Amino acid sequence: MTDQATQTRCLRCGRRLTALGSISAGYGRTCRARIRIAAGAADLSAFHGWQVEKAREAIEMRAVVPSSRPGLYASVASDGVMVYLTDAREGSCTCKAAANGRRCYHLAAALILAAATPARKAA
Repeated sequence: MTDQATQTRCLRCGRRLTALGSISAGYGRTCRARIRIAAGAADLSAFHGWQVEKAREAIEMRAVVPSSRPGLYASVASDGVMVYLTDAREGSCTCKAAANGRRCYHLAAALILAAATPARKAA
């Protein structure tokens, strides 16, 4: 096993990943299951079906990843060059679609990931 494999962390919970399938997915087995459940439980009624599908694909490709601030995600554009900030709590994104008042798949992906992440307790 390489050093990189032993140092890879789950994008959702931060635990160390050692299984090759988990490393390539970026999420551990339990977190992947929670994301699948959240995809069905999150309120995505404001989005078109193709947007929800593209959001799921973006999550699988690790194109939408959490930042250090809860609810804020870095979303890579479909061209692979631009990176947008997507706020699941405020329902906003810095992409062109959102700037024009439309819903974007980045936000759908962020809502799915936010639904899969447990709420943190206040200290």
